[in-house]
Amino acid sequence: MTNFVETSKSRNAKRTYTAIADVATFAEAVASFAADSTMGLTRKEKSAETYKAKIIYFDENSDEKGYVNLYADDQTQYENMTTFLEGAVASEAANGENHGGASRDSTEDTWSAKFSCSLGEDTFTVTITREYMLINGFEEDATLAAVETWADTVAALGGTAE
Repeated sequence: MTNFVETSKSRNAKRTYTAIADVATFAEAVASFAADSTMGLTRKEKSAETYKAKIIYFDENSDEKGYVNLYADDQTQYENMTTFLEGAVASEAANGENHGGASRDSTEDTWSAKFSCSLGEDTFTVTITREYMLINGFEEDATLAAVETWADTVAALGGTAE
């Protein structure tokens, strides 16, 4: 009989922080991670990016007429589409040109970027969201320490800016 042999011990770690206030600050944090060389990562590839918003349409009496959930795979699409869907023309079309309005509570928007990474032989993913950062599938303490040390320098991710 052949037995399974354990080949790795996968670990996960999550860092929560105050929700990032705006998409530009989020994009800066993601770009900073992508450009960083201090962690010593031997591989760092962005594998996914998601932006979500909800636009609610109201009639002239402020009664909700419907809503649109917006999903975009990059910041530019997200910004262009939210601006368009909140605009007067889109709002009037959605409300039968009865002079209603559109509204979006941007504090409810969500954004995330996921990276496939390696540090030496340790392969793992890093996900940065509006409210937390997640490291999935790492094995080595050095991996956690490298990513955490970097995150400690980014104010938007709960660290103190350099």
